[in-house]
Amino acid sequence: MFHFNTTNMVEIQMIVINDFGEFKGRKTILTIEDCNSFLTMCKNFHSAGGFDLTCEDGTFMVFAPQIVQKSILKINKRIIEKENV
Repeated sequence: MFHFNTTNMVEIQMIVINDFGEFKGRKTILTIEDCNSFLTMCKNFHSAGGFDLTCEDGTFMVFAPQIVQKSILKINKRIIEKENV
């Protein structure tokens, strides 16, 4: 007999919005626990100084602290259900 165990994962994408435009990060998949830790860490976005982001097209962006101070960090989340057999 097969036992199905459904584990929820979360797909996230960071988006930095500022006067220079909207910069979409690469999507990544995390466990719900890791996602919650990540979201807690993101609350320090403005106080952490500079910020870097690998964009969805593979480019790498570095934002200076004064740009980060004037930016909005948006996190898109999507729940993914994964079945383990």
